[in-house]
Amino acid sequence: MELVKELILQISFIIIPIFIYQFIWLSKSHSYILKPNKVIITCSTILSSLFCIIWPIEFIDGLFFNLQAIPLFVSFIYGGLIPGLLTLLTTIVFRIYFFDIEWYYVAVSLIIYSVIPFFIYRKWKDFGLKKKYLFSIIYGCSNFAVTLLYYSVVSVSFSSRFTLDHLLAMSINMASLTIILICSIYLIEYMTESTRIRMELVNAEKMSIVSELAASVAHEVRNPLTVVRGFIQLIGSTSDITITKKREYMDIVLNELDRAEAIISDYLGLASQQFFLKEKIDLYDILEEVTMLMTSYANFKTVSIQSHIDHHLFVIGDKAKLKQVFINIIKNAIEAVSNVDGNVIIKAFTSHEVVRIKVIDNGIGMSPEQITRLGEPYYTLKENGTGLGLTVTYTIIKNHGGSIRYKSEPNKGTVAIISLPIYKEEK
Repeated sequence: MELVKELILQISFIIIPIFIYQFIWLSKSHSYILKPNKVIITCSTILSSLFCIIWPIEFIDGLFFNLQAIPLFVSFIYGGLIPGLLTLLTTIVFRIYFFDIEWYYVAVSLIIYSVIPFFIYRKWKDFGLKKKYLFSIIYGCSNFAVTLLYYSVVSVSFSSRFTLDHLLAMSINMASLTIILICSIYLIEYMTESTRIRMELVNAEKMSIVSELAASVAHEVRNPLTVVRGFIQLIGSTSDITITKKREYMDIVLNELDRAEAIISDYLGLASQQFFLKEKIDLYDILEEVTMLMTSYANFKTVSIQSHIDHHLFVIGDKAKLKQVFINIIKNAIEAVSNVDGNVIIKAFTSHEVVRIKVIDNGIGMSPEQITRLGEPYYTLKENGTGLGLTVTYTIIKNHGGSIRYKSEPNKGTVAIISLPIYKEEK
């Protein structure tokens, strides 16, 4: 039982520094953590080596063993030349000074222990896991040979008896050392690989956010550009437009270009998307403006738009963002109907302390499963869509304290219902 306790204590001297390294270094979220921290490795291997020497395992009376060779091996292959040499020299000095052993016995044996890791530490990263295990077995066998030679020389020099029990104890010790070394290498490699995968996932998530941001900007900017294109085509295709009408169309074009610039600015500050300008807004003005803007796009698609908007529909929020929401919803409705008898109806009214805006179309409709997925990034029913327009729309409505829901059946049209809290005067 005492032997098991001593073995567990030795194993803890090896394993605990590995977890400490994981906690101190590998748990960080910076890319440089994949590069070994030689200071932490040096300190942990030196302490681990010294603890293994101070509390050795006594197999037979007078025959002591320890796992000190493992931190020595780890210091070379994972820390490099400097940590390895510092661990080696510290161990030599400690054993000579505190244990009154002839220096050449200690120096020669420890230097021999360091030969294999010294020659392979540069190539260690290129080895596969099986090859690393193979070198661990070779290292354990070489330690057994060195230890056997050491005790043979000592027994001859001091005329002590070297029995079969001693040989069996040495074999058990070296087998334990090899197994624990393999387990330590597996643990180190597993932690390092987990950290590398975690960093790759973080980078992939960042790239996903960037790509989603770029796609969102492209999608949202396309809406005002579509309106601009429609009015420019209208101006160019009609020769009898009055100067007043041309100026009105040009003002609309300029306003839409300004809106495109505002959208780009909003998405460049995506991190602050949850914040919006809080002011009293009359939705009647916004919906009338959006209806006029989308009429040209609807005419281009040969779709009719009807509006039934009550006056004095006051809410609190950001005018530009709400305009963006209504353009997205109405544009989706126009694109969902056919070019023959397509019809889109816009209704707005107050109901139970909220302002409700309904956008009704007689388009292709949606199934219940499709409705539940609306608003998910990259989920779309359009052939060339991205699904990000509705994602942004849902976010804006949610930030305004409102909600959006859909009623639809396949081939029977769709109703989009937006609810926003009605504005109340503060007393």
